[in-house]
Amino acid sequence: MFELIHLKGNTYYITGNTNLGLYKLNEHDVILIDVPIKKYGPRLESLLRSYNFNLKYIVNTHSHADHTGANEYLIKQTNCQVITSRIERAFLRNDKLDIGLLSGGYPLTKYDTPLMHVNEQHDILSLKHLPECLKSFKLPGHHYDMRGFKTKDGVYFIADSICKKELIDKEHIMLIYDVDGYRKSLNYLKSLKGKIMVPSHVETSNDLDELVDYNLAKIDEICNVLLEYLNIPNHYDNIFAYMFDHYKLKISYNKYLLICSTIKSYLAYLESKNLITTFFLDNKLYFKRV
Repeated sequence: MFELIHLKGNTYYITGNTNLGLYKLNEHDVILIDVPIKKYGPRLESLLRSYNFNLKYIVNTHSHADHTGANEYLIKQTNCQVITSRIERAFLRNDKLDIGLLSGGYPLTKYDTPLMHVNEQHDILSLKHLPECLKSFKLPGHHYDMRGFKTKDGVYFIADSICKKELIDKEHIMLIYDVDGYRKSLNYLKSLKGKIMVPSHVETSNDLDELVDYNLAKIDEICNVLLEYLNIPNHYDNIFAYMFDHYKLKISYNKYLLICSTIKSYLAYLESKNLITTFFLDNKLYFKRV
């Protein structure tokens, strides 16, 4: 499942469900940029041992479990330290914070699965402890304070700032917290053309322009679907149901949680651009196209 691939200089990446970064500090000491979900921790450790690597740091781009789930296992096995941004640190240390914010209150037990959160009760270092071989940069949109990392070799690890075409075509509505921020992150990727970029769930590339445009087009499409529907005023529940029907999405508790949270973000984005307005009627919050 895991394969170590050299990119440039001391920079490597590890293939898997989530692409992971690896930077060699010397012949034995290494930094990981993200880790897989918890159950794959032993496999990743085995790979590191096969190269006689000593894991010094884990740097997390953000707190989702497919980027942090194996943190605790690797800490126990290697005595490494974890580094992430201040806000993402808070999410890592409170197992209800992310899912609570997604659900808008204390979550239903049906939402509360290991894939939705992690709970780390150990010291987590801030970005001021980041080794000099790495530089962080903000990638707003997908999560509250998601960061990318540039290695000294000029390789960019860009986390969940972009989605692959096949996933967009299948799911349509991807998890976004800040639509305007997500658009800015996508456009920032265009400025990196010619640089080596390692997305978490897309193949490594030095030119993501075509895929960036595909992601942006889907965002515009979803905005237009909402605007067309809101020619007649409507409220949250009807909007959610319409979007599930429109894109023929199969509903589940977790999908409902993620998609409804994202639709709220789209509505906030449209309202911030003065494309829709809001009002109360019969104790319900309504949205209407301007």
